[in-house]
Formats: sequence, structure tokens, C-alpha cells
Amino acid sequence: MKKILIIALAAAVVLCAAVFFAGRAGLFEKKPYPENDLICIDAGHGGNDPGAIKGGRYEKDDNLRLALLVASCLEDAGKKVVLTRDGDFFVGLSDRCDIANKEGAALFISFHRNSASDESVSGVEVWAPSNAGKLSLDMSERILKALSSVGISVDRGVKKGTAANPFSDYVVNRGTKMPSCLIEMGFITSDADNALFDENADAYAKAVADAVISLYPKGK
Repeated sequence: MKKILIIALAAAVVLCAAVFFAGRAGLFEKKPYPENDLICIDAGHGGNDPGAIKGGRYEKDDNLRLALLVASCLEDAGKKVVLTRDGDFFVGLSDRCDIANKEGAALFISFHRNSASDESVSGVEVWAPSNAGKLSLDMSERILKALSSVGISVDRGVKKGTAANPFSDYVVNRGTKMPSCLIEMGFITSDADNALFDENADAYAKAVADAVISLYPKGK
């Protein structure tokens, strides 16, 4: 009897945990559109953290370049923007989350470049939280579709969790209290992706901004 009770309690704990984590994203997505006009733009890495490297090219620089362009496009469209960094300096992962949370941003978008040991691997992918709600997924899908319309080497899709585990999350997706996504803007180890990034940076930025703006109801 005691053994049966322990098993029943364990099952109840597992069920409660599953319900909690499955619904956690919903806590931050009360409406199918952003809560306000403030968007947090995160340029991954920075300072003594260069990110992925290809020759003399550093991921941190590409991330910042695109983040600043997107911020400018959003501001031109009347949205408010908070940047986790606007220069080449280090910002901790938890600090990035704190900035977005304390400012009360409605959306969080993090920019990165991917890397692989095989230089033929290429393409753009977007990472949503493992328990992403409707708005996080909608934002991720719209952004990837918009980027694809500009021209990318490969559409690698919208994915949940992390590359290592679909049930875990990148810190910036896990620690932010609003719909979020992390964009891997091509592989820095791919010459083709680097060429596309350099040729289309302005168009990519406008595409991302337009996708984000499209999440808002007309007239807001």
C-alpha cells in the first residue's frame, strides 16, 4: 500500500510539473498581440566574448550591426526600442534578461550567427522557447518568412528549445518574461551565408522589423 501511494504521489508531481512547464509561456502571452510598443533587441556576445569566429570576422560584430539596423527600422516605424548593448562591450546573459524584464518590453529578439565544423552547412533558423506560446511562435514564423523573402541560402525552420535539447532553453529565451525568439542569421563559417549577410543586411533588418510590426493590430 505504501509503495502504491509513493508511486501515485510521484505521478502527481510529474503531471503537475508537465502542466506548469507546458503553460509557462502562456503566463507571458496574455494576448495574441504585443502588450505595448517597447521591443528589446539583443545583439549576442560582445566585448571579450566574440562568439563564433571565421578568420578576422567575429560574430559579435555581425550581431551588433544587424541589431542596430533593426532598432533603427523599428524606431522609424514609431516603435520604442531598448538595446541590451549598443557597442562592443560584454553583457552577461542574465543581465540581458534583466534589461528586457525591468524595462517591461513586450517582445524580445536576440541576434546571433551560427557555426559548424563543416563549412558547407548554411542557412537561417529561429529558436523559440521550448514551451513557446502562440505569440512567440507567430513572431518566429513571421520573421523567418520575411527573411526568406529577402533571400537566404537555406530555410532551416523555426525550432524549439536548444540544439542540444528541445526541452531546454537558451538563457535569453528562458529568462525573459515576454514572448521571445533567438535568430541564427546564417553560419559565419559559410562563405555563402557571409556574402548574403553583407549584401542584404539592410534588407534583412527591414524584413525583421516589418515582421515584428505586423504582429500589432492595425492602428496600434
